[in-house]
Amino acid sequence: MNKTLFFTICIILSNIAAANSFRCGRALVKVGDSTNTLIKKCGDPVRKYTSKESINGQGRQVHTGVSNWVFPRRGGKDMIVSVYSGAVVKMQVD
Repeated sequence: MNKTLFFTICIILSNIAAANSFRCGRALVKVGDSTNTLIKKCGDPVRKYTSKESINGQGRQVHTGVSNWVFPRRGGKDMIVSVYSGAVVKMQVD
Protein backbone atom coordinates (compact mmCIF):
# COMPACT_ATOMS: atom_id res chain seq x y z
CA MET A 1 0.00 0.00 0.00
CA ASN A 2 1.20 3.48 -0.77
CA LYS A 3 2.58 5.17 2.38
CA THR A 4 0.80 8.45 1.60
CA LEU A 5 -2.56 6.71 1.25
CA PHE A 6 -2.02 4.81 4.50
CA PHE A 7 -1.11 8.04 6.33
CA THR A 8 -4.19 9.82 4.93
CA ILE A 9 -6.48 7.01 6.04
CA CYS A 10 -4.97 7.11 9.55
CA ILE A 11 -5.57 10.86 9.80
CA ILE A 12 -9.19 10.52 8.68
CA LEU A 13 -9.89 7.70 11.15
CA SER A 14 -8.29 9.60 14.02
CA ASN A 15 -10.51 12.62 13.30
CA ILE A 16 -13.62 10.44 13.31
CA ALA A 17 -12.68 8.89 16.66
CA ALA A 18 -11.89 12.29 18.16
CA ALA A 19 -15.49 13.43 17.66
CA ASN A 20 -16.90 10.75 19.99
CA SER A 21 -14.09 10.28 22.51
CA PHE A 22 -11.07 11.84 24.13
CA ARG A 23 -8.18 10.63 26.22
CA CYS A 24 -7.62 11.47 29.91
CA GLY A 25 -4.16 10.16 30.69
CA ARG A 26 -4.38 6.50 29.68
CA ALA A 27 -8.18 6.29 29.91
CA LEU A 28 -10.56 6.86 27.00
CA VAL A 29 -13.80 8.78 27.67
CA LYS A 30 -16.69 8.14 25.27
CA VAL A 31 -20.14 9.57 24.65
CA GLY A 32 -22.52 7.53 26.80
CA ASP A 33 -20.12 7.13 29.75
CA SER A 34 -21.64 7.95 33.13
CA THR A 35 -20.55 11.00 35.11
CA ASN A 36 -19.03 8.64 37.71
CA THR A 37 -16.90 7.01 35.00
CA LEU A 38 -15.90 10.45 33.70
CA ILE A 39 -14.73 11.54 37.18
CA LYS A 40 -12.87 8.25 37.75
CA LYS A 41 -11.02 8.62 34.45
CA CYS A 42 -10.37 12.39 34.41
CA GLY A 43 -10.80 13.64 37.97
CA ASP A 44 -12.84 16.71 38.83
CA PRO A 45 -13.33 19.32 36.11
CA VAL A 46 -11.62 22.70 36.49
CA ARG A 47 -14.90 24.48 35.76
CA LYS A 48 -18.62 23.73 35.28
CA TYR A 49 -21.31 25.82 33.64
CA THR A 50 -24.76 25.24 32.15
CA SER A 51 -26.07 26.04 28.68
CA LYS A 52 -28.93 25.18 26.34
CA GLU A 53 -27.92 22.53 23.80
CA SER A 54 -29.58 20.41 21.15
CA ILE A 55 -28.92 16.80 22.09
CA ASN A 56 -30.17 13.41 21.00
CA GLY A 57 -32.51 12.41 23.82
CA GLN A 58 -34.35 9.09 23.60
CA GLY A 59 -34.13 8.95 19.81
CA ARG A 60 -35.09 12.55 19.05
CA GLN A 61 -33.45 15.97 19.11
CA VAL A 62 -34.17 17.84 22.34
CA HIS A 63 -33.23 21.44 23.15
CA THR A 64 -32.53 21.39 26.88
CA GLY A 65 -30.18 22.56 29.60
CA VAL A 66 -26.96 20.60 29.97
CA SER A 67 -24.05 20.83 32.37
CA ASN A 68 -20.72 21.52 30.65
CA TRP A 69 -17.60 20.22 32.41
CA VAL A 70 -14.25 21.69 31.38
CA PHE A 71 -11.10 19.55 31.47
CA PRO A 72 -7.63 20.92 30.64
CA ARG A 73 -5.67 19.14 27.90
CA ARG A 74 -2.07 19.22 26.86
CA GLY A 75 -1.57 21.62 24.00
CA GLY A 76 -3.55 24.47 25.52
CA LYS A 77 -7.11 23.78 24.36
CA ASP A 78 -9.65 22.61 26.93
CA MET A 79 -12.09 19.75 26.36
CA ILE A 80 -15.71 20.65 27.10
CA VAL A 81 -17.82 17.63 28.01
CA SER A 82 -21.60 18.12 27.98
CA VAL A 83 -23.45 16.04 30.57
CA TYR A 84 -27.18 15.39 30.62
CA SER A 85 -29.12 13.06 32.89
CA GLY A 86 -25.97 11.53 34.39
CA ALA A 87 -24.22 10.68 31.11
CA VAL A 88 -21.81 12.23 28.61
CA VAL A 89 -23.77 13.42 25.57
CA LYS A 90 -21.30 15.61 23.67
CA MET A 91 -17.61 16.59 23.55
CA GLN A 92 -15.89 19.52 21.91
CA VAL A 93 -12.57 21.31 22.03
CA ASP A 94 -12.77 24.88 23.38
